[in-house]
Amino acid sequence: MWNMEKYSLNAHQACSHCKKNKRKCDKCLPACGLCVRTGRACEYDETPRPPPSADEFAALQARITELEARLGSAGGSSASVASPIPTPTFRSPKTGTDPTHSVAQLPFMFLDLDCYEWARMKLPRPTATIPMGVLTTLNQANGILEISQTYFNTIHRWMPIISKKRIDLGIPFQGGGPDLALLFLAMKLVTSRPESTESLYETTRAFFRTLEADNVISIRCLQAMILVALYEYSHSFYPAAWMTVGSCSRYADIIGLSPSGRCLKIIENNTTWTELEERRRTWWSIFILDRVISLGSRRRFSCPEPTEVDVLPGNDVRWNSGDVSGAFNCAVSTPLSTLQSPFTRLCQSAICIDRVMKFRHASQQVPTEQSTTMATVLTKELCDFSAILEGNSSAFTNIEGYLDLLAPRCLVWSALFLLLDNYCCPEKLANEPGYPLSGSAKTPEEQILQVDATNIVRSVSDETHNAILKVVATLDGYPRAQDQLIGICPLALDALYCAMVTFHWVLRESGDETARVSLEDIAQCLQRLGEVWPLALKYLALERVYSGL
Repeated sequence: MWNMEKYSLNAHQACSHCKKNKRKCDKCLPACGLCVRTGRACEYDETPRPPPSADEFAALQARITELEARLGSAGGSSASVASPIPTPTFRSPKTGTDPTHSVAQLPFMFLDLDCYEWARMKLPRPTATIPMGVLTTLNQANGILEISQTYFNTIHRWMPIISKKRIDLGIPFQGGGPDLALLFLAMKLVTSRPESTESLYETTRAFFRTLEADNVISIRCLQAMILVALYEYSHSFYPAAWMTVGSCSRYADIIGLSPSGRCLKIIENNTTWTELEERRRTWWSIFILDRVISLGSRRRFSCPEPTEVDVLPGNDVRWNSGDVSGAFNCAVSTPLSTLQSPFTRLCQSAICIDRVMKFRHASQQVPTEQSTTMATVLTKELCDFSAILEGNSSAFTNIEGYLDLLAPRCLVWSALFLLLDNYCCPEKLANEPGYPLSGSAKTPEEQILQVDATNIVRSVSDETHNAILKVVATLDGYPRAQDQLIGICPLALDALYCAMVTFHWVLRESGDETARVSLEDIAQCLQRLGEVWPLALKYLALERVYSGL
Protein backbone atom coordinates (compact mmCIF):
# COMPACT_ATOMS: atom_id res chain seq x y z
CA MET A 1 0.00 0.00 0.00
CA TRP A 2 1.38 3.41 -0.92
CA ASN A 3 2.04 6.00 1.73
CA MET A 4 -0.15 8.70 0.20
CA GLU A 5 1.04 11.36 2.64
CA LYS A 6 4.51 11.01 1.18
CA TYR A 7 3.15 12.00 -2.23
CA SER A 8 0.77 14.70 -0.92
CA LEU A 9 0.36 17.89 -2.93
CA ASN A 10 -0.69 21.44 -2.15
CA ALA A 11 -4.29 22.62 -2.38
CA HIS A 12 -5.22 25.88 -4.05
CA GLN A 13 -6.17 27.51 -0.71
CA ALA A 14 -6.12 27.04 3.06
CA CYS A 15 -8.35 24.45 4.69
CA SER A 16 -11.64 25.53 6.26
CA HIS A 17 -10.37 25.38 9.88
CA CYS A 18 -7.14 27.34 9.23
CA LYS A 19 -9.03 29.91 7.19
CA LYS A 20 -11.66 30.35 9.93
CA ASN A 21 -9.07 30.72 12.72
CA LYS A 22 -6.61 32.68 10.57
CA ARG A 23 -3.87 30.12 11.11
CA LYS A 24 -1.01 29.47 8.72
CA CYS A 25 -1.92 26.45 6.55
CA ASP A 26 0.63 24.41 4.56
CA LYS A 27 -2.23 23.37 2.18
CA CYS A 28 -1.04 19.76 2.02
CA LEU A 29 -3.39 17.09 0.62
CA PRO A 30 -5.30 15.18 1.75
CA ALA A 31 -4.89 16.98 5.12
CA CYS A 32 -2.78 19.95 6.19
CA GLY A 33 -0.01 19.53 8.76
CA LEU A 34 -1.82 21.40 11.55
CA CYS A 35 -4.96 19.27 11.28
CA VAL A 36 -2.84 16.10 11.21
CA ARG A 37 -1.01 17.14 14.40
CA THR A 38 -4.22 18.04 16.24
CA GLY A 39 -6.16 15.02 14.96
CA ARG A 40 -8.82 17.25 13.45
CA ALA A 41 -10.74 16.43 10.28
CA CYS A 42 -9.28 18.60 7.52
CA GLU A 43 -11.65 19.90 4.86
CA TYR A 44 -10.92 21.97 1.78
CA ASP A 45 -13.44 24.03 -0.08
CA GLU A 46 -13.92 22.12 -3.37
CA THR A 47 -15.57 25.02 -5.12
CA PRO A 48 -13.41 25.71 -8.18
CA ARG A 49 -12.12 29.17 -8.78
CA PRO A 50 -14.36 31.05 -11.16
CA PRO A 51 -13.11 31.28 -14.74
CA PRO A 52 -12.94 34.65 -16.48
CA SER A 53 -16.39 36.21 -16.32
CA ALA A 54 -18.54 37.53 -19.12
CA ASP A 55 -17.74 41.04 -17.85
CA GLU A 56 -14.03 40.39 -18.35
CA PHE A 57 -14.71 39.07 -21.84
CA ALA A 58 -16.85 42.12 -22.68
CA ALA A 59 -14.23 44.46 -21.23
CA LEU A 60 -11.56 42.99 -23.50
CA GLN A 61 -13.84 43.48 -26.48
CA ALA A 62 -14.50 47.07 -25.47
CA ARG A 63 -10.77 47.73 -25.24
CA ILE A 64 -10.26 46.48 -28.79
CA THR A 65 -13.16 48.59 -30.07
CA GLU A 66 -11.73 51.68 -28.39
CA LEU A 67 -8.28 50.94 -29.77
CA GLU A 68 -9.65 50.55 -33.30
CA ALA A 69 -11.49 53.87 -32.98
CA ARG A 70 -8.33 55.64 -31.86
CA LEU A 71 -6.29 54.14 -34.66
CA GLY A 72 -8.99 55.13 -37.15
CA SER A 73 -9.01 58.74 -35.96
CA ALA A 74 -5.23 58.83 -36.23
CA GLY A 75 -5.39 57.69 -39.84
CA GLY A 76 -4.25 54.14 -39.07
CA SER A 77 -5.90 50.88 -40.05
CA SER A 78 -7.48 48.66 -37.45
CA ALA A 79 -6.34 45.68 -39.48
CA SER A 80 -2.82 46.36 -38.30
CA VAL A 81 -3.84 45.48 -34.76
CA ALA A 82 -4.23 41.77 -35.42
CA SER A 83 -1.68 39.32 -36.60
CA PRO A 84 -2.87 36.34 -38.70
CA ILE A 85 -1.31 34.06 -36.10
CA PRO A 86 -1.82 35.38 -32.56
CA THR A 87 1.01 35.52 -30.08
CA PRO A 88 -0.03 33.87 -26.81
CA THR A 89 -0.05 36.11 -23.76
CA PHE A 90 -0.49 35.07 -20.16
CA ARG A 91 -1.89 36.52 -16.95
CA SER A 92 0.28 36.39 -13.89
CA PRO A 93 -0.98 33.90 -11.33
CA LYS A 94 -2.98 35.36 -8.46
CA THR A 95 -1.24 36.04 -5.18
CA GLY A 96 -0.97 32.93 -3.10
CA THR A 97 -1.10 30.52 -6.04
CA ASP A 98 1.85 28.25 -6.61
CA PRO A 99 2.45 28.26 -10.40
CA THR A 100 4.45 25.04 -10.29
CA HIS A 101 1.50 23.32 -8.64
CA SER A 102 -0.87 24.50 -11.38
CA VAL A 103 1.38 23.10 -14.08
CA ALA A 104 2.02 19.84 -12.24
CA GLN A 105 -1.56 18.75 -11.63
CA LEU A 106 -2.51 17.88 -15.21
CA PRO A 107 0.26 15.28 -15.72
CA PHE A 108 -0.78 13.64 -12.44
CA MET A 109 -4.19 12.89 -13.96
CA PHE A 110 -2.43 10.85 -16.67
CA LEU A 111 0.28 9.33 -14.49
CA ASP A 112 -2.04 8.06 -11.73
CA LEU A 113 -5.77 8.69 -12.06
CA ASP A 114 -6.50 6.86 -8.79
CA CYS A 115 -4.23 9.21 -6.88
CA TYR A 116 -5.66 12.18 -8.76
CA GLU A 117 -9.22 11.27 -7.75
CA TRP A 118 -8.32 10.14 -4.22
CA ALA A 119 -6.52 13.37 -3.41
CA ARG A 120 -9.40 15.41 -4.87
CA MET A 121 -7.07 17.30 -7.15
CA LYS A 122 -8.44 19.94 -9.48
CA LEU A 123 -7.44 20.98 -12.95
CA PRO A 124 -5.26 24.08 -12.93
CA ARG A 125 -7.04 27.31 -13.74
CA PRO A 126 -6.19 28.57 -17.26
CA THR A 127 -3.84 31.53 -17.32
CA ALA A 128 -3.86 32.30 -21.06
CA THR A 129 -5.67 35.42 -22.17
CA ILE A 130 -7.52 35.91 -25.44
CA PRO A 131 -4.99 37.19 -28.02
CA MET A 132 -5.68 40.57 -29.54
CA GLY A 133 -5.90 39.07 -33.02
CA VAL A 134 -8.70 36.76 -31.89
CA LEU A 135 -10.62 39.58 -30.22
CA THR A 136 -10.31 41.70 -33.34
CA THR A 137 -11.69 38.86 -35.45
CA LEU A 138 -14.61 38.28 -33.09
CA ASN A 139 -15.40 42.00 -33.03
CA GLN A 140 -15.75 42.37 -36.79
CA ALA A 141 -19.17 43.59 -38.00
CA ASN A 142 -21.75 42.56 -35.38
CA GLY A 143 -19.27 40.24 -33.73
CA ILE A 144 -20.44 37.23 -31.78
CA LEU A 145 -24.12 37.91 -32.46
CA GLU A 146 -23.63 37.63 -36.22
CA ILE A 147 -21.38 34.58 -35.83
CA SER A 148 -24.04 32.81 -33.76
CA GLN A 149 -26.90 33.67 -36.10
CA THR A 150 -25.00 32.50 -39.16
CA TYR A 151 -23.87 29.30 -37.49
CA PHE A 152 -27.27 28.29 -36.13
CA ASN A 153 -28.96 29.06 -39.46
CA THR A 154 -26.53 26.86 -41.41
CA ILE A 155 -24.17 24.32 -39.84
CA HIS A 156 -26.42 23.71 -36.84
CA ARG A 157 -29.20 22.51 -39.11
CA TRP A 158 -27.35 19.31 -39.95
CA MET A 159 -24.72 19.10 -37.16
CA PRO A 160 -26.58 20.25 -34.01
CA ILE A 161 -24.00 19.81 -31.27
CA ILE A 162 -23.93 23.26 -29.61
CA SER A 163 -26.98 24.16 -27.53
CA LYS A 164 -28.70 27.16 -29.08
CA LYS A 165 -31.02 27.44 -26.09
CA ARG A 166 -28.13 27.67 -23.64
CA ILE A 167 -26.45 30.35 -25.73
CA ASP A 168 -29.73 32.27 -26.06
CA LEU A 169 -30.02 32.18 -22.27
CA GLY A 170 -26.42 33.37 -21.94
CA ILE A 171 -25.40 30.37 -19.82
CA PRO A 172 -21.99 29.77 -21.47
CA PHE A 173 -21.13 33.45 -20.98
CA GLN A 174 -21.41 33.09 -17.22
CA GLY A 175 -18.16 31.17 -17.23
CA GLY A 176 -16.86 32.57 -20.49
CA GLY A 177 -13.12 32.58 -21.02
CA PRO A 178 -10.53 31.75 -23.68
CA ASP A 179 -12.19 28.42 -24.51
CA LEU A 180 -15.49 30.17 -25.26
CA ALA A 181 -13.66 32.60 -27.53
CA LEU A 182 -12.07 29.62 -29.31
CA LEU A 183 -15.51 28.08 -29.86
CA PHE A 184 -16.89 31.25 -31.43
CA LEU A 185 -13.77 31.52 -33.57
CA ALA A 186 -14.32 27.95 -34.84
CA MET A 187 -17.98 28.75 -35.51
CA LYS A 188 -16.89 31.71 -37.61
CA LEU A 189 -14.29 29.59 -39.41
CA VAL A 190 -16.69 26.86 -40.50
CA THR A 191 -19.29 29.37 -41.78
CA SER A 192 -16.92 31.67 -43.69
CA ARG A 193 -16.37 31.66 -47.44
CA PRO A 194 -13.43 29.46 -48.51
CA GLU A 195 -11.49 32.33 -50.10
CA SER A 196 -11.42 34.25 -46.80
CA THR A 197 -10.51 31.52 -44.32
CA GLU A 198 -6.81 30.82 -44.76
CA SER A 199 -5.60 33.27 -42.11
CA LEU A 200 -8.65 32.55 -39.93
CA TYR A 201 -7.79 28.84 -40.01
CA GLU A 202 -4.23 29.55 -38.92
CA THR A 203 -5.48 31.88 -36.19
CA THR A 204 -7.86 29.22 -34.87
CA ARG A 205 -5.23 26.48 -34.89
CA ALA A 206 -2.67 28.72 -33.19
CA PHE A 207 -5.16 29.79 -30.51
CA PHE A 208 -5.99 26.17 -29.78
CA ARG A 209 -2.28 25.35 -29.44
CA THR A 210 -2.02 28.22 -26.95
CA LEU A 211 -4.84 26.82 -24.83
CA GLU A 212 -3.46 23.30 -25.12
CA ALA A 213 -0.09 24.53 -23.84
CA ASP A 214 -1.94 26.18 -20.95
CA ASN A 215 -3.60 22.84 -20.05
CA VAL A 216 -7.11 24.08 -20.84
CA ILE A 217 -9.55 21.15 -20.89
CA SER A 218 -13.24 21.82 -21.49
CA ILE A 219 -16.25 20.77 -23.55
CA ARG A 220 -16.02 24.07 -25.44
CA CYS A 221 -12.47 23.33 -26.57
CA LEU A 222 -13.58 19.90 -27.77
CA GLN A 223 -16.52 21.37 -29.69
CA ALA A 224 -14.16 23.88 -31.31
CA MET A 225 -11.85 21.02 -32.34
CA ILE A 226 -14.80 19.18 -33.89
CA LEU A 227 -15.72 22.23 -35.96
CA VAL A 228 -12.09 22.55 -37.07
CA ALA A 229 -12.13 18.87 -38.13
CA LEU A 230 -15.35 19.52 -40.05
CA TYR A 231 -13.74 22.51 -41.73
CA GLU A 232 -10.65 20.50 -42.66
CA TYR A 233 -12.76 17.68 -44.08
CA SER A 234 -15.04 19.97 -46.11
CA HIS A 235 -11.97 21.79 -47.47
CA SER A 236 -10.10 18.52 -48.15
CA PHE A 237 -7.23 19.28 -45.78
CA TYR A 238 -5.58 15.87 -45.49
CA PRO A 239 -4.04 14.39 -43.45
CA ALA A 240 -5.01 17.26 -41.14
CA ALA A 241 -8.70 16.24 -41.01
CA TRP A 242 -7.83 12.63 -40.22
CA MET A 243 -5.37 13.70 -37.52
CA THR A 244 -7.72 16.26 -35.96
CA VAL A 245 -10.66 13.89 -35.63
CA GLY A 246 -8.28 11.43 -33.97
CA SER A 247 -7.29 14.17 -31.54
CA CYS A 248 -10.98 14.81 -30.87
CA SER A 249 -11.41 11.15 -29.96
CA ARG A 250 -8.45 11.27 -27.58
CA TYR A 251 -9.70 14.55 -26.09
CA ALA A 252 -13.09 12.93 -25.44
CA ASP A 253 -11.25 10.10 -23.66
CA ILE A 254 -9.46 12.63 -21.44
CA ILE A 255 -12.73 13.99 -20.09
CA GLY A 256 -14.42 10.58 -20.13
CA LEU A 257 -17.09 11.65 -22.62
CA SER A 258 -19.35 8.85 -23.84
CA PRO A 259 -22.66 8.38 -25.70
CA SER A 260 -24.38 8.71 -22.33
CA GLY A 261 -23.23 12.32 -22.15
CA ARG A 262 -21.56 11.77 -18.80
CA CYS A 263 -18.00 12.96 -18.16
CA LEU A 264 -15.34 12.41 -15.53
CA LYS A 265 -15.28 14.61 -12.45
CA ILE A 266 -12.58 16.77 -14.02
CA ILE A 267 -15.34 18.51 -16.00
CA GLU A 268 -18.07 20.48 -14.22
CA ASN A 269 -21.24 18.50 -13.62
CA ASN A 270 -24.15 19.01 -15.96
CA THR A 271 -27.25 20.42 -14.29
CA THR A 272 -29.88 20.06 -17.02
CA TRP A 273 -30.99 17.56 -19.65
CA THR A 274 -30.22 20.16 -22.32
CA GLU A 275 -26.58 20.26 -21.23
CA LEU A 276 -26.34 16.47 -20.92
CA GLU A 277 -27.81 16.11 -24.42
CA GLU A 278 -25.29 18.64 -25.74
CA ARG A 279 -22.44 16.52 -24.43
CA ARG A 280 -24.00 13.37 -25.89
CA ARG A 281 -24.29 15.04 -29.30
CA THR A 282 -20.69 16.19 -29.03
CA TRP A 283 -19.55 12.58 -28.68
CA TRP A 284 -21.73 11.42 -31.58
CA SER A 285 -20.38 14.14 -33.86
CA ILE A 286 -16.87 12.75 -33.31
CA PHE A 287 -18.12 9.26 -34.16
CA ILE A 288 -19.77 10.52 -37.35
CA LEU A 289 -16.78 12.52 -38.56
CA ASP A 290 -14.38 9.70 -37.72
CA ARG A 291 -16.34 7.26 -39.91
CA VAL A 292 -16.87 9.69 -42.80
CA ILE A 293 -13.32 11.05 -42.90
CA SER A 294 -11.99 7.48 -43.17
CA LEU A 295 -14.43 6.42 -45.92
CA GLY A 296 -12.17 6.86 -48.93
CA SER A 297 -8.92 5.74 -47.35
CA ARG A 298 -10.50 2.91 -45.33
CA ARG A 299 -8.10 3.73 -42.51
CA ARG A 300 -8.80 2.43 -39.04
CA PHE A 301 -11.16 4.43 -36.86
CA SER A 302 -10.10 6.39 -33.79
CA CYS A 303 -13.44 6.69 -32.00
CA PRO A 304 -14.78 3.48 -30.40
CA GLU A 305 -18.06 2.12 -31.68
CA PRO A 306 -21.16 2.48 -29.49
CA THR A 307 -22.67 -0.56 -27.81
CA GLU A 308 -26.22 -1.79 -28.32
CA VAL A 309 -27.34 -0.19 -25.05
CA ASP A 310 -25.70 3.19 -25.64
CA VAL A 311 -27.97 6.18 -26.07
CA LEU A 312 -28.77 7.96 -29.32
CA PRO A 313 -29.42 11.72 -29.44
CA GLY A 314 -32.94 12.88 -28.64
CA ASN A 315 -35.43 14.95 -30.61
CA ASP A 316 -33.73 17.87 -32.37
CA VAL A 317 -36.63 20.30 -32.04
CA ARG A 318 -37.23 19.52 -28.35
CA TRP A 319 -33.55 19.95 -27.56
CA ASN A 320 -33.25 23.21 -29.47
CA SER A 321 -36.17 24.66 -27.53
CA GLY A 322 -35.21 23.17 -24.16
CA ASP A 323 -38.50 21.26 -24.00
CA VAL A 324 -37.92 18.43 -21.52
CA SER A 325 -41.49 17.15 -21.92
CA GLY A 326 -40.29 15.36 -25.05
CA ALA A 327 -36.86 14.41 -23.74
CA PHE A 328 -36.85 10.81 -24.92
CA ASN A 329 -33.69 9.02 -26.00
CA CYS A 330 -33.56 5.63 -27.70
CA ALA A 331 -30.89 2.95 -27.50
CA VAL A 332 -28.61 2.13 -30.41
CA SER A 333 -30.43 -1.20 -30.73
CA THR A 334 -33.75 0.56 -31.46
CA PRO A 335 -35.23 -0.69 -34.77
CA LEU A 336 -34.38 1.56 -37.71
CA SER A 337 -38.07 1.76 -38.57
CA THR A 338 -38.66 3.89 -35.45
CA LEU A 339 -39.15 7.52 -36.43
CA GLN A 340 -36.15 9.64 -35.43
CA SER A 341 -34.85 13.19 -35.82
CA PRO A 342 -32.39 14.01 -38.64
CA PHE A 343 -29.31 14.07 -36.41
CA THR A 344 -30.18 10.69 -34.93
CA ARG A 345 -30.57 9.40 -38.49
CA LEU A 346 -27.09 10.76 -39.23
CA CYS A 347 -25.75 8.79 -36.26
CA GLN A 348 -27.49 5.62 -37.45
CA SER A 349 -26.08 6.10 -40.95
CA ALA A 350 -22.57 6.42 -39.53
CA ILE A 351 -23.16 3.15 -37.67
CA CYS A 352 -23.95 1.58 -41.06
CA ILE A 353 -20.54 2.68 -42.33
CA ASP A 354 -18.96 1.21 -39.21
CA ARG A 355 -20.70 -2.13 -39.79
CA VAL A 356 -19.60 -2.28 -43.44
CA MET A 357 -16.00 -1.51 -42.55
CA LYS A 358 -16.04 -4.23 -39.89
CA PHE A 359 -17.46 -6.65 -42.46
CA ARG A 360 -14.73 -5.84 -44.98
CA HIS A 361 -12.08 -6.72 -42.42
CA ALA A 362 -13.90 -9.80 -41.12
CA SER A 363 -14.64 -11.19 -44.60
CA GLN A 364 -10.95 -11.93 -45.11
CA GLN A 365 -10.96 -14.26 -42.10
CA VAL A 366 -14.01 -16.42 -42.94
CA PRO A 367 -14.83 -18.89 -45.76
CA THR A 368 -16.20 -17.46 -49.00
CA GLU A 369 -19.67 -18.97 -48.50
CA GLN A 370 -20.02 -17.40 -45.07
CA SER A 371 -18.69 -14.06 -46.31
CA THR A 372 -21.18 -14.02 -49.20
CA THR A 373 -24.07 -14.76 -46.85
CA MET A 374 -22.98 -11.99 -44.50
CA ALA A 375 -22.75 -9.53 -47.40
CA THR A 376 -26.23 -10.48 -48.63
CA VAL A 377 -27.80 -9.97 -45.20
CA LEU A 378 -26.03 -6.66 -44.64
CA THR A 379 -27.01 -5.44 -48.11
CA LYS A 380 -30.69 -6.11 -47.40
CA GLU A 381 -30.52 -4.25 -44.09
CA LEU A 382 -28.91 -1.21 -45.71
CA CYS A 383 -31.40 -1.20 -48.58
CA ASP A 384 -34.28 -1.41 -46.10
CA PHE A 385 -32.87 1.53 -44.13
CA SER A 386 -32.42 3.51 -47.34
CA ALA A 387 -36.08 2.93 -48.16
CA ILE A 388 -37.10 4.07 -44.67
CA LEU A 389 -35.12 7.30 -45.06
CA GLU A 390 -36.66 7.83 -48.49
CA GLY A 391 -40.10 7.61 -46.90
CA ASN A 392 -39.12 10.01 -44.12
CA SER A 393 -37.69 12.46 -46.64
CA SER A 394 -40.78 12.35 -48.85
CA ALA A 395 -42.91 13.39 -45.88
CA PHE A 396 -41.30 16.84 -45.83
CA THR A 397 -42.98 19.53 -47.92
CA ASN A 398 -40.19 22.09 -47.54
CA ILE A 399 -36.62 22.05 -48.84
CA GLU A 400 -35.17 22.48 -45.34
CA GLY A 401 -36.59 19.17 -44.15
CA TYR A 402 -35.48 17.46 -47.34
CA LEU A 403 -31.92 18.77 -46.90
CA ASP A 404 -31.86 17.71 -43.24
CA LEU A 405 -32.19 14.06 -44.31
CA LEU A 406 -29.99 14.29 -47.40
CA ALA A 407 -26.76 13.57 -45.50
CA PRO A 408 -28.14 10.50 -43.65
CA ARG A 409 -29.43 9.10 -46.95
CA CYS A 410 -26.10 9.75 -48.66
CA LEU A 411 -24.13 8.05 -45.89
CA VAL A 412 -26.26 4.91 -46.25
CA TRP A 413 -25.59 5.03 -50.00
CA SER A 414 -21.87 5.44 -49.28
CA ALA A 415 -22.07 2.35 -47.07
CA LEU A 416 -23.71 0.40 -49.91
CA PHE A 417 -21.07 1.53 -52.41
CA LEU A 418 -18.34 0.52 -49.96
CA LEU A 419 -19.95 -2.87 -49.34
CA LEU A 420 -20.79 -3.85 -52.93
CA ASP A 421 -17.98 -2.26 -54.91
CA ASN A 422 -15.84 -5.38 -55.30
CA TYR A 423 -18.82 -7.70 -55.83
CA CYS A 424 -19.97 -5.83 -58.97
CA CYS A 425 -16.99 -6.82 -61.10
CA PRO A 426 -17.45 -9.97 -63.24
CA GLU A 427 -13.92 -10.95 -62.25
CA LYS A 428 -13.21 -11.98 -58.69
CA LEU A 429 -11.23 -9.21 -57.01
CA ALA A 430 -8.90 -9.40 -54.07
CA ASN A 431 -9.94 -7.38 -51.03
CA GLU A 432 -7.11 -4.90 -51.51
CA PRO A 433 -6.84 -1.31 -52.78
CA GLY A 434 -6.51 -0.86 -56.54
CA TYR A 435 -8.91 -3.61 -57.71
CA PRO A 436 -6.31 -6.43 -58.10
CA LEU A 437 -7.62 -9.74 -59.46
CA SER A 438 -7.70 -12.64 -57.03
CA GLY A 439 -6.89 -15.21 -59.73
CA SER A 440 -9.72 -17.58 -58.79
CA ALA A 441 -13.23 -18.13 -60.15
CA LYS A 442 -16.40 -16.97 -58.42
CA THR A 443 -18.65 -19.43 -56.64
CA PRO A 444 -22.33 -19.69 -57.70
CA GLU A 445 -23.29 -17.72 -54.58
CA GLU A 446 -20.85 -14.96 -55.52
CA GLN A 447 -22.26 -14.84 -59.03
CA ILE A 448 -25.77 -14.34 -57.66
CA LEU A 449 -24.47 -11.59 -55.38
CA GLN A 450 -22.69 -10.02 -58.37
CA VAL A 451 -26.00 -9.59 -60.21
CA ASP A 452 -27.71 -8.15 -57.14
CA ALA A 453 -24.78 -5.86 -56.35
CA THR A 454 -24.65 -4.48 -59.89
CA ASN A 455 -28.37 -3.72 -59.90
CA ILE A 456 -28.29 -2.15 -56.43
CA VAL A 457 -25.27 0.04 -57.16
CA ARG A 458 -26.86 1.32 -60.36
CA SER A 459 -30.16 1.92 -58.55
CA VAL A 460 -28.44 3.79 -55.71
CA SER A 461 -26.55 5.91 -58.25
CA ASP A 462 -29.85 6.81 -59.91
CA GLU A 463 -31.34 7.69 -56.50
CA THR A 464 -28.36 9.93 -55.80
CA HIS A 465 -28.80 11.64 -59.16
CA ASN A 466 -32.52 12.21 -58.58
CA ALA A 467 -31.94 13.59 -55.09
CA ILE A 468 -29.38 16.08 -56.38
CA LEU A 469 -31.66 17.18 -59.22
CA LYS A 470 -34.40 17.95 -56.71
CA VAL A 471 -32.03 19.93 -54.50
CA VAL A 472 -30.60 21.96 -57.37
CA ALA A 473 -34.04 22.67 -58.84
CA THR A 474 -35.30 23.91 -55.49
CA LEU A 475 -32.23 26.04 -54.81
CA ASP A 476 -32.57 27.67 -58.20
CA GLY A 477 -35.93 28.96 -57.04
CA TYR A 478 -34.36 30.95 -54.22
CA PRO A 479 -33.42 34.58 -54.94
CA ARG A 480 -30.08 34.02 -53.17
CA ALA A 481 -29.37 30.38 -53.94
CA GLN A 482 -25.68 30.96 -53.18
CA ASP A 483 -26.49 31.42 -49.49
CA GLN A 484 -28.43 28.14 -49.42
CA LEU A 485 -25.51 25.98 -50.55
CA ILE A 486 -24.01 25.90 -47.07
CA GLY A 487 -27.22 24.22 -45.94
CA ILE A 488 -26.17 21.13 -47.90
CA CYS A 489 -24.11 18.96 -45.60
CA PRO A 490 -20.65 18.13 -47.03
CA LEU A 491 -20.93 14.63 -45.57
CA ALA A 492 -23.11 13.87 -48.60
CA LEU A 493 -20.27 14.43 -51.08
CA ASP A 494 -18.77 10.93 -50.93
CA ALA A 495 -22.00 9.38 -52.23
CA LEU A 496 -22.11 11.87 -55.11
CA TYR A 497 -18.57 10.92 -56.07
CA CYS A 498 -19.32 7.18 -55.83
CA ALA A 499 -22.35 7.66 -58.08
CA MET A 500 -20.17 9.45 -60.64
CA VAL A 501 -17.66 6.59 -60.61
CA THR A 502 -20.52 4.13 -61.15
CA PHE A 503 -21.86 6.11 -64.11
CA HIS A 504 -18.34 6.21 -65.59
CA TRP A 505 -18.16 2.42 -65.32
CA VAL A 506 -21.59 1.93 -66.92
CA LEU A 507 -20.71 4.37 -69.69
CA ARG A 508 -17.43 2.62 -70.52
CA GLU A 509 -19.00 -0.84 -70.44
CA SER A 510 -22.22 -0.17 -72.36
CA GLY A 511 -22.08 3.37 -73.75
CA ASP A 512 -25.38 4.15 -71.99
CA GLU A 513 -26.14 7.81 -72.73
CA THR A 514 -28.39 8.17 -69.70
CA ALA A 515 -25.33 7.46 -67.59
CA ARG A 516 -23.49 10.27 -69.39
CA VAL A 517 -26.31 12.74 -68.67
CA SER A 518 -26.44 11.72 -65.00
CA LEU A 519 -22.68 12.06 -64.79
CA GLU A 520 -22.79 15.59 -66.16
CA ASP A 521 -25.62 16.61 -63.82
CA ILE A 522 -23.73 15.47 -60.72
CA ALA A 523 -20.54 17.14 -61.97
CA GLN A 524 -22.39 20.45 -62.34
CA CYS A 525 -23.80 20.08 -58.85
CA LEU A 526 -20.34 19.41 -57.40
CA GLN A 527 -19.04 22.48 -59.21
CA ARG A 528 -21.65 24.61 -57.46
CA LEU A 529 -21.07 23.00 -54.08
CA GLY A 530 -17.37 23.70 -54.52
CA GLU A 531 -18.15 27.37 -53.96
CA VAL A 532 -18.72 26.64 -50.27
CA TRP A 533 -17.17 23.17 -49.83
CA PRO A 534 -13.82 22.89 -51.71
CA LEU A 535 -13.90 19.13 -51.09
CA ALA A 536 -16.43 18.94 -53.95
CA LEU A 537 -13.81 20.33 -56.34
CA LYS A 538 -11.32 17.67 -55.22
CA TYR A 539 -13.87 14.98 -56.06
CA LEU A 540 -14.31 16.59 -59.47
CA ALA A 541 -10.55 16.43 -59.99
CA LEU A 542 -10.66 12.71 -59.15
CA GLU A 543 -13.53 12.25 -61.59
CA ARG A 544 -11.34 13.63 -64.37
CA VAL A 545 -8.93 10.76 -63.71
CA TYR A 546 -11.70 8.35 -64.69
CA SER A 547 -12.54 10.53 -67.70
CA GLY A 548 -8.99 10.11 -68.96
CA LEU A 549 -9.04 6.32 -68.80
